[in-house]
Amino acid sequence: MYQHPTIAKALAEQRRATLVAEAESARLARAARNGPTGPAGWFAPRRHARVPAARGRLARLRPARAR
Repeated sequence: MYQHPTIAKALAEQRRATLVAEAESARLARAARNGPTGPAGWFAPRRHARVPAARGRLARLRPARAR
């Protein structure tokens, strides 16, 4: 299919702008997910995910006579 060179150029520029915008938003999302870097990240308070222990794992931690 034939496309006029002006239209092809405009479509290529639009595609490039879309790719650049997606890359920038992905970079910003990654930065937000990973937290601050550099000196700001060194002193930032850390979040520690609390994973509740399953009952089966808790049973193994207790002594046998307490079960």
